[in-house]
Amino acid sequence: MKIIFAQNYGFCSGIKRAVMLAIKNAPICSIGTLLHNEGVIEKLKEKGVYCVGGIDEVFTDKVLIRSHGMGKADIEIIKQSDKTIIDATCPSVKRIHEIVAKAYSDGFHVVIVGDAAHPEVLGINGWCENSATIVDENSDLDGLCDYEKLCFVSQTTFRAKKYAEIIKKIQKDRLKTVEIFDTICYTTTVRQSEAESIANKSDEMIVIGSRSSKNTRMLCDICSGRCGSVTLVESLAQLKNIKLSPVSTVGVVAGASAPEELIMEVKVYMSQNIGEVSVSDELKAGVEESFVSYREGKRVKGKVISADEKGIKLSIGGKYDGIIYKNEVNIDGSYDPEQFTEGMEIEAIIIGKKDPETDCIPLSKKKVDLILEGDKVVDSIRDGSVFEVTVSSDSKGGLLARLGTYTVFVPSSHILERGFPKDLKSFVKKKLRLTVLEIDDDKHKIIASQKNVLVAERKEREEIFWENVKPNVVVAGTVKRITSFGAFVSVDGFDCLAHIVDLSWNHIKTVDEVLKIGETYDFLVLSVDREKGRVSLGYKQLQPHPFVVAMQKYPVGSEVEGKVVSIVPFGAFVQIEPGVEGLVHVSEASHGFTKNINEVVKVGDIVKVKILAIDEESRRITLSIKACLPEDAIPEAKPENEEDKVRKPRAKKTERKPKDDDDSQKEWKEDSSNNQFADLLKNLDIKD
Repeated sequence: MKIIFAQNYGFCSGIKRAVMLAIKNAPICSIGTLLHNEGVIEKLKEKGVYCVGGIDEVFTDKVLIRSHGMGKADIEIIKQSDKTIIDATCPSVKRIHEIVAKAYSDGFHVVIVGDAAHPEVLGINGWCENSATIVDENSDLDGLCDYEKLCFVSQTTFRAKKYAEIIKKIQKDRLKTVEIFDTICYTTTVRQSEAESIANKSDEMIVIGSRSSKNTRMLCDICSGRCGSVTLVESLAQLKNIKLSPVSTVGVVAGASAPEELIMEVKVYMSQNIGEVSVSDELKAGVEESFVSYREGKRVKGKVISADEKGIKLSIGGKYDGIIYKNEVNIDGSYDPEQFTEGMEIEAIIIGKKDPETDCIPLSKKKVDLILEGDKVVDSIRDGSVFEVTVSSDSKGGLLARLGTYTVFVPSSHILERGFPKDLKSFVKKKLRLTVLEIDDDKHKIIASQKNVLVAERKEREEIFWENVKPNVVVAGTVKRITSFGAFVSVDGFDCLAHIVDLSWNHIKTVDEVLKIGETYDFLVLSVDREKGRVSLGYKQLQPHPFVVAMQKYPVGSEVEGKVVSIVPFGAFVQIEPGVEGLVHVSEASHGFTKNINEVVKVGDIVKVKILAIDEESRRITLSIKACLPEDAIPEAKPENEEDKVRKPRAKKTERKPKDDDDSQKEWKEDSSNNQFADLLKNLDIKD
């Protein structure tokens, strides 16, 4: 039988944090179950952590908001009481609360993808006054077309692939304004992907966790789609009643609320029941009475003399007896003296010099158990499964570690995903996750690679990345580098480019006018080229356009001061907001006739203008200076103009020279009647 243990198991960081805060602040009441594991809940109760059904049931001075979070109104009720709030809301969940609250205040209808009855979803809904639409993979989404603006978030433990399918359908339906946020917890995504991978390689799957846990049940569903036999185990007793095929490959995964103690019990039990125990003859062999060495690190065999609450006393031959203190008995830290009867044979390792208090040699049984477990793990990793070791030392050309009785060597070329490490010593005492390159059972040596694990994990992350990053999807990214042409942004560890022209609606000279290195922003995915590994992002697309802002700020009829930025033959362009310009036609420069607008304004002048018209579709604004001027600002008619008008009829009675004809024509062109022609030209679209 081969066993493949998942590398990612135990409480997620959010639950760990909540449990630690609860114990630290005990006695305390948690509103709702702290986590989905009855055994852990009972242990927490012994430490003064109580789970109650509602706010009115709290009987302690402190109240714990569990990792699932709570609605805004419920938190306000607690604040009004005399209770102290200990907020253990998972940071990932708190981020969703912030997204939902902002979207709701901005007029978006919130859509939550998840389990409508789950406490996390109920809490999220409480940040938009319980107005959200809650959907899952089986929901009809047609009703969402009635909303002008939609904001999508998901439960942190929702299945990533199902969320992607729902979002794909939404994008296909081309709803009016949609904001989509990827709020699935990265730990959840990794565990779901790992469960899927292990199930594909296994004949039978064991899922450790509670039936009441949504996260655990989802792992069962994922495994069921790829493996014929899936069993949910809530305790070691249940596992012992399961009959596993001796020739099958068994995969083991665990939900986020499964305690590590239970996981270790399962691992130890399963490891001890795989194949044959090759050291049985050694356990029967005695130790020579003479010339006994008590060298630290030596493996010895002995018989139980006695066992009490302090530990186990062994006869190991020679002058001294040995003692296994209770914390060195079992890997999981458990100890029951009644299990160790007089005469029982035990193998242990010497871990120190003689204890003057007991006059015995200190021993460790659990170190031997770890070695034996390591030897059994060797059989489970022959198929390429990932295993973990702690580096003991560096050597010429690589790193060394131990796995049971096997020496593990990691060549320098297989430590990093690319290149060679500069300092091998920096890896000593650190954990590595490896896969086997070669096993020499005769010499008990293993050559392994961390590089292959990193490459496989990167490809897996890339697959998840490319499945979720699509055009028009909003993603969170951290600015890593700034260049003259844009910013390189890290999205889930992948470099994407936000070009400088897509950062601001206004002209900017440098990227750092908008973005700062190390800061995280929301971006819109503009284009994706998977073959070339390129993703283009936009920042300005998520910001309001200056024209729209100006249009709302300055409706038709309003007056505003602006700066003359350019002059053309037919008028002047005036900037009323950064990036927003309007045209003052020459006919709107003053109440009188203006032959040349340069006579009225020049570039750089600050002028007061009135909004005459706004063309939203073509983004044009028509302005007027004269509309802001009083009527008495009209220049008085000059006498010579009146005289000219009187003389014009008499000109026909005298003989006129050709030059006079030219002057007459020039006088007609400059006459105020020319304004009608100017009025026809003022709405022409002439851009810089």
